Amino acid sequence: MVESSASTPMMEQYEAVRARYPGHLVLFRVGDFFETYGEDAKLLSRELELVLTARGPDSKGERIPMAGVPHHAIETYLGRLIRRGYKVALCDQVEDAKLAKGLVRREVTRVVTPGTVLDDRILPGPDHNFLAAVFRPKHGPGGFAAVDITTGELFSGPTPVAGLEGFAEALAAFEPREILVGAEEEPEELERWLHREYPRARIELPRPVTPPEGLPEAFLGEATSTAEGAARLAVATYLHVTQPKVLRFVERVSFGGPAARLRLDSKSLRHLEISQSMDLDSPGTPTLLEVLDETVTSSGRRTLAFWLRNPLADVDAIHRRQDVVEGLRARGAWLSVLREELRRVPDLARIGARIAGRRVRPSDLLGLAQGLRAAVRVRDALKQGSPTAWIDAGDEELHVLEPVADRLERLLRDPSPGTVEAGGVFRPGGDAEIDRLAEAEASGLADLESLERRERETSGLRSVKVGYNQVFGYYFEVPRSQSALVPPHFERRQTLASSERYTTPDLRAAEERILTAREALRVRELEVWEQLLKDLEAVVPHLYRLGRRFGEVDVLATFAAQAQERGYARPVVDDSRVLQIREGRHPILDRQLRMEFVPNDTELDSESSRLLLLTGPNMSGKSTYMRQVGLLVVMAQVGSFVPARFARIGRVTALFTRMGFTDAIGRGKSSFLVEMTEVAEILREADDRSLVLLDEVGRGTSTFDGLALAWATLQYLHDRIRCRTVVATHYHQLTGLVEGLSAARNAHLAVVEKEHEIVFLRTLVPGSTDRSLGLHVARMARVPPEVLAESERLLRHLESEGVALPGRTPKAKARPSRYTQAILLPSPTMVDSEFERALRALDLNAISPLEAHRWLVEWRRRLETRSGPEARP
Repeated sequence: MVESSASTPMMEQYEAVRARYPGHLVLFRVGDFFETYGEDAKLLSRELELVLTARGPDSKGERIPMAGVPHHAIETYLGRLIRRGYKVALCDQVEDAKLAKGLVRREVTRVVTPGTVLDDRILPGPDHNFLAAVFRPKHGPGGFAAVDITTGELFSGPTPVAGLEGFAEALAAFEPREILVGAEEEPEELERWLHREYPRARIELPRPVTPPEGLPEAFLGEATSTAEGAARLAVATYLHVTQPKVLRFVERVSFGGPAARLRLDSKSLRHLEISQSMDLDSPGTPTLLEVLDETVTSSGRRTLAFWLRNPLADVDAIHRRQDVVEGLRARGAWLSVLREELRRVPDLARIGARIAGRRVRPSDLLGLAQGLRAAVRVRDALKQGSPTAWIDAGDEELHVLEPVADRLERLLRDPSPGTVEAGGVFRPGGDAEIDRLAEAEASGLADLESLERRERETSGLRSVKVGYNQVFGYYFEVPRSQSALVPPHFERRQTLASSERYTTPDLRAAEERILTAREALRVRELEVWEQLLKDLEAVVPHLYRLGRRFGEVDVLATFAAQAQERGYARPVVDDSRVLQIREGRHPILDRQLRMEFVPNDTELDSESSRLLLLTGPNMSGKSTYMRQVGLLVVMAQVGSFVPARFARIGRVTALFTRMGFTDAIGRGKSSFLVEMTEVAEILREADDRSLVLLDEVGRGTSTFDGLALAWATLQYLHDRIRCRTVVATHYHQLTGLVEGLSAARNAHLAVVEKEHEIVFLRTLVPGSTDRSLGLHVARMARVPPEVLAESERLLRHLESEGVALPGRTPKAKARPSRYTQAILLPSPTMVDSEFERALRALDLNAISPLEAHRWLVEWRRRLETRSGPEARP
């Protein structure tokens, strides 16, 4: 049956599908296109830059907006829609339109959302692709779950801290592409919060539904009545609709409780630029992940990214990784061989996921067979040269998978076709029925050649040839110049400009044999293919586990190669509260800068020097130094060696940062409120095993308020929390506070100041400095000369007035200041010196008691208001 895409029955069918899949963009198969209509057509046209057309009229006489994409290019367009955050339901024709009696039967055969993608042509590279769910109960801690169906991994747990911040921190390690939000009250508030924290993720409040029966144990387990259990059930219910075939293969993976991992919230991950740049609009900015990612497998890249967002806090676990890296580094030539063999291992986990989800191609399975051979060589290499028994060579998994490689190599053609529908997937001898049908098709094709020769010989049509197309099937094609020689048994089928096409009874009989055998062969190949995939389902969990295992081996081998090539040192990680680094280098800038990076030392411990206050000019390197300290701690606690001559890292259980200068106007928050919110979180959550890095606390408000807040914050961190802390500031008055604290010290980044020029030495030296050199930096930024000249004049004037500017020392015995702006700190010595001069000038012998009283009252009033009088009494 030929349908009209504007026919009322078909549009009713389309609208019925849309009603069953609210929130989805329904792409509706009509012939060779996937189409959509109405407002969805306008959206599709806008997002994919397609021509918007119209069909109709409909039953009301109106034309219907329509947009569509060719079915053979659907993966390309799907990828673009998914990257924009849309959910798509593909409604395909499930019967041959030519054989349909009435309306063609259609069903949704595939649902694709940002967090449930399986196809490697849509996935954004080898990185994890997490679907997450959070649940907020009325009372008690929240819960989360995160699943990557492309690797079969499920993680879940309670939120690490109470409140909305706990949900953002719980998900920070996963960078989810899609988040499902559930709450017993005020779910919209949690949804808005997550939208702000994860602007690139699709976030939604799913409709309440009853969890389906028969869910895998991974999603059930203990404590299903908790918030964590509710989050797991939400994920399972969602996958039951979107990816039911892969649901049963998901495995719950333990990544340790909160005590086993170093806490890194989303802000600290961003401030330190672990895997994302602070500036989301500048993706080219290098991150720690990009600098360390010299892995040779896709699973290695994923493992490295996950480790960097989830550093260890268990000393024994860190030592195990370090021991492997140390042993691998000592085997230079063997290490290179191991990494070359690893390079040949494909993405085993994702191939397994595509097998389970029926998105696998013949080339994937051929690559799997070849990859398993490489995996065997990796295992053998590990057994021969492994420095420690901690490396699991994958014996248990490969015992199951080696026979799979044998079967695939016997069964599949090499090279393989792009799709199973294209045919020719299986080698001769793989299946007897396929061989028989292939022989029947080949015999029919041979009959065509015989027919062509016979007609050429008997009729004298020397140019006759057999052709084929999908409309007319097989035909004899004769040039128009020879049409007079066509014999009577030729039946004309089609006339072209330069030729005629004919059929004959013998040709129709051969065609019937060929097409019957071809269709039967296609059906049989699909049956054998499906049976093969069913058989392979049994090894999907083994592919998941072996992929994860080899990902870990790849990362540790990469750490070893980098330690060898870059001169990284093995850090001493212990249970102390010492943080000692000798000649440490910023791991990103050390690789990025063309010039040699200037190394610096770090010395922190809980007893004698737990707080370091950094002063120094703008651009001298204070923020870089702080990030360097944080990044080296992260590297040490994932098991990597570090760019330093020596490092001792007393175990850090939480790393908090407050850096950058951002606002959140959209949520009604100024820069200063954002800053104070982050500081408040740190002061609430940090303990004596934390590392706190603070950049410019209090700078977003007036000097008095900002200085007071910074002062009190430092004192609280030092006296109450007693954690290791590095603070950078331009409030040079804080150096006096530090001198009065028992376990704090001052340091600054040295510069050499010349006339109209400054040279940054980037070297950390003891003691404080009182110069910010802001005008020098303004000159480097090419501020107009007249503005610089006026700034210098004002600076000299303010200094001559005795105004104590941040970063400047006031001149003694200056006249009192008239300036009362909040950014200027009047020196208390100015008014006192004026009073002293007035007192010395007073003639005590000539003044009456009443006049002396009035003189004292006036001066008391002036001192209380801290104003400098111009008139003398």
